[in-house]
Amino acid sequence: MNSSAKPILVIGLAVAVMALLSLYLRGSGKEVIPWREDYPAAKAEAAAGNKPMLVYFTAPWCGPCDYMKRTTWSSNNVKDSLANYIPVKVNIDNNRELAGLFGIDSIPRVFIVQPNGQVTRDYGGAMSPDEFIAWIGKP
Repeated sequence: MNSSAKPILVIGLAVAVMALLSLYLRGSGKEVIPWREDYPAAKAEAAAGNKPMLVYFTAPWCGPCDYMKRTTWSSNNVKDSLANYIPVKVNIDNNRELAGLFGIDSIPRVFIVQPNGQVTRDYGGAMSPDEFIAWIGKP
């Protein structure tokens, strides 16, 4: 190999390593949360099982929501922290009336809703898996 090709090889290798590192840091992107998307059915399930709901407002065009999809919602530790909840994902583009009832003015937005319908906690903004687990605590 001639000496003029070495810098190109090194640059190419560096780009490949950075691309792989980027994929690793982004997470798998495969959500592991067993989301319900029918709010009335989830509310009935929560009442029947006497479990609180985790209600997550999102949209496909939301960058911070995509971050949570790739990291938080793809974490098995987060999935385990939701064992005692009924997780509900609400696309605000398709559920404007429900978003209005919750007063959604920004996303992502997460609520804890008790089986009786009382909202006990909410959080606006993206959370990493560790931040989410600390926030969710115990129902």
